[in-house]
Amino acid sequence: MTPPAGPRILGGRGSPGHIASPGHIAVPGQSAAPGQPAGPAAPGRPAAPGERTGPGKACGPSVPRPPGRPPAPRKPACPAQPAEPAADELGSPQGSYAAGPRWLWAVPPAVTLAVVLWGNQRPSYWRDEAATLAAVRRPFGDLVSMLSNIDAVHGAYYMMMWIVVRLAGTGEFATRLPSAMAMATAAAVVAATGRRLISPRAGLFAGLVFAALPEVSWYGQDARSYAIVIALATTASYLLIRVLGAGRSRRGWLAAYGLALTAAGLVNILALALIPAHGLTVALALRRQRSRAARRSLLAGWLAAAAVAAAAASPLIAVAWAQRAQEHWLKKPGLRMLAALRYLIGPSALVIVVLLVIGCAIAVSAAGGRTRIRADWPAAMPALCLPWLLLPPAVLLVGSLIQPAYTLRYVLFGLPAVALLAGTALAAFGRAAGAFALVVVVLAGLPAQAAVRWPAAHGDNIRMADSIVAAARRPGDAVLYASAAAGNMAAAYPYGLAALRNIALDRAPIPAGTLSGTYLPPAAVRGRLGQVRRAWVVEIGGASPARLPLLRGAGFQLVRTWGPSDIWLLLYRHRDKPYHGHREPHRPYPAAGTRLLPSAGG
Repeated sequence: MTPPAGPRILGGRGSPGHIASPGHIAVPGQSAAPGQPAGPAAPGRPAAPGERTGPGKACGPSVPRPPGRPPAPRKPACPAQPAEPAADELGSPQGSYAAGPRWLWAVPPAVTLAVVLWGNQRPSYWRDEAATLAAVRRPFGDLVSMLSNIDAVHGAYYMMMWIVVRLAGTGEFATRLPSAMAMATAAAVVAATGRRLISPRAGLFAGLVFAALPEVSWYGQDARSYAIVIALATTASYLLIRVLGAGRSRRGWLAAYGLALTAAGLVNILALALIPAHGLTVALALRRQRSRAARRSLLAGWLAAAAVAAAAASPLIAVAWAQRAQEHWLKKPGLRMLAALRYLIGPSALVIVVLLVIGCAIAVSAAGGRTRIRADWPAAMPALCLPWLLLPPAVLLVGSLIQPAYTLRYVLFGLPAVALLAGTALAAFGRAAGAFALVVVVLAGLPAQAAVRWPAAHGDNIRMADSIVAAARRPGDAVLYASAAAGNMAAAYPYGLAALRNIALDRAPIPAGTLSGTYLPPAAVRGRLGQVRRAWVVEIGGASPARLPLLRGAGFQLVRTWGPSDIWLLLYRHRDKPYHGHREPHRPYPAAGTRLLPSAGG
């Protein structure tokens, strides 16, 4: 006969016949811990003679027998009545947690790291990665000075990468390795969360689903801070369930939780949108607490940890607000932004497969009755994952009505919640059916996994643009950046754009304390154009390039146009200026689709 599970707060899966660990309170149907009496004593105190320990019943021998009297029949022991529940508020009953074999813990992070490192040098740097390189190549003091003017929200990440590039260089593999390691860490914590909330199988499946998500590969191969934010948000969420399950001994878990939340906020202040999500999870746990004192203790502890994280990030928030003009490209929210949330999972085919897997798993569990669905889908899982996935986008979208602050990559830290829900579904199918469904999920994501490894996968194929310029440039060539977003491109690779003279530049980036320097007014630039034989114009986006107004009437004619990815390269030549007094040497121009130079790591 299956023994009854221990008391639940938000649910969880018990282990029939499990023996409570030392210090745990025995519940009906469970054996006492070794060395712990199974009698009626309250935790930490033996029962006094004659004391009634159960409601309305006397349990065990109530009085000592006088000498010479035969022993009275022993009354059955009553279960202890703890002041606080003996169950995790977001997990299995105390003593029922099954960790699984230790070697299995390493599978999700190892698979995730292998997947992310696969082809991580193929995609070209894009404009945001170029901004990272533009920031971290300067001396540390100049980096700190720059952060007072721009990109303070990325300051912690830039400081870390400043060390990385001095140890390992500026190649794609080296600069993207911290993001890959962060994704592997996130996978390990996702698996640990699934193990604690449900079972080792659910943890394994959740970690492997996380590895299969295309966005994990995309941002694991990106020299920006988003993967690190994902790892820290996942760690904070795991520590939250430990806080909720620790009872009175939660102080250490609270300290660790507050530290992880603070770190996430310092790496990217928008990660603090996780606080409302965790607040809802805590509110659901508070409803299940049996005593008012326990509710007050839990709420006060969580509020203190969240307040410390917010206070630690408050100077950064103030600086970021002062620098908000740099986010002028962000738009106010609309229906298209809401629809784009599906890309957290991936392309449409993968979204459909994941939703079908979750829906079918819920149906299968429901067909097994209430006990089965409570075991397969403990309330702990949606109480953690749904707020984690949905509330941060809602908070940022609503806030964007006042000041635009939302784009999809700012809420990527909800990715682990998707993996946990899908892993729960796969575990509900059972071992064989769950493994088959996992294969289906992986196959549905393979085309997108291949696509994120194309040279232009990140949108800007700066490597190809730089190769074209390197092959076709002549001594004395100048460059004009028609798009503000293109100003950092020269920092990505040293071959072509970096060798051209930026004739619109007034002060270089380091003296100006900015990422790309400061620029002259159009009249001054036109004056400099009078000394230029050939000019390259770099433009981003658009179905076709537009003629730069600055060149109209300046005697320049368009010679050649290239369009690698979303970058337009336009080469102009002055009609009246000879090439250093001689005829310009003939060299064939490179084709836009030919890779001419190696990656930065090559």
